[in-house]
Amino acid sequence: MGARVSEEPLKMRWAPVACAAAVAAAALVIPTAASSQDTEWNRYTLEGLEGVYVRAEANLGCEGAGVSADAVRTEAEAALEVAEVPLLSEREMLASPGLPELRITLECGGGVAGVVAYAVSVRVQQATQMIRDTQITLSEAVTWWSSGVGVSEAGSTAEALSAALNERLAEFAEAFAAINAEDEGSG
Repeated sequence: MGARVSEEPLKMRWAPVACAAAVAAAALVIPTAASSQDTEWNRYTLEGLEGVYVRAEANLGCEGAGVSADAVRTEAEAALEVAEVPLLSEREMLASPGLPELRITLECGGGVAGVVAYAVSVRVQQATQMIRDTQITLSEAVTWWSSGVGVSEAGSTAEALSAALNERLAEFAEAFAAINAEDEGSG
């Protein structure tokens, strides 16, 4: 019994690899659109919040690229302070109506040809109550969110994640400031 040789032509066996490499290379050049739920209705859910507690999560792929959840949380808190979004400690969040939490999730996965695919999600989660039956409450519901995906070279993943995160945080800070500025001016 000798080595088994594929009957497929060589180019048929490498077609999926070449296609994946082309997609990854195009993603490095073509920016991907972000997705968000930032409408007047969603901004209304931010109105009157005393602030937000920041929680960050990063999967093993991102940690392998040098991005830790603690570092992400610290970076996010600094950006929100500059944007004048009030921050809550965990204790303050637990005492605040709605338990407002800004949850940041980073996910990274290895790709081909030395690239890393990533996803960044920033969402506000609050405790909610149903209107049709006020006995039904949800301890955690997403009331505002923004997310994006991208691809970076393996050596620059931390910088790409930071830039994508800062875009999402700026969008949140703008939404928070807009709805709460209207609230302040109406009195």
